[in-house]
Amino acid sequence: MLEPLFEWISTLSVSQAIGESLWMYPLIQAIHLVFLAMLLGALLLVDLRLLGMGFSKQPVSQVARDARPWLIGGLIGMVLTGVPQLMQNAMREYFAQFFWWKMYFLAAALVFTFTVRPRATQGTAVPGYGKVVGLVSIGLWS
Repeated sequence: MLEPLFEWISTLSVSQAIGESLWMYPLIQAIHLVFLAMLLGALLLVDLRLLGMGFSKQPVSQVARDARPWLIGGLIGMVLTGVPQLMQNAMREYFAQFFWWKMYFLAAALVFTFTVRPRATQGTAVPGYGKVVGLVSIGLWS
């Protein structure tokens, strides 16, 4: 169903330029990894706080609020650098099971991060809820 889209992407001149360039793809990958570290760092700070580890003098809501710009910035950077990586390898990625599993987990992690996780960072009456949310979040992003 998506194969024609991936075929079209692979024929774009920008896709071919990235693939033919000696330095463009590695540079995009390096920047992608920097944004990945930024995203995962912001996530891990809050998840560890939900688990009761680190930043124990600050409320979870404050840690989450302080980490949010880094989370959003990392996510935007990941998308902006992930798309060109996909463009350069569109057909190879289309047929790679690992790519699709990564996309499924990414979708689940994003939905969880922006729906369930914010409720846990605001506090709840259910004991242990934050710890479960922190563990699930770490698992999904791993």
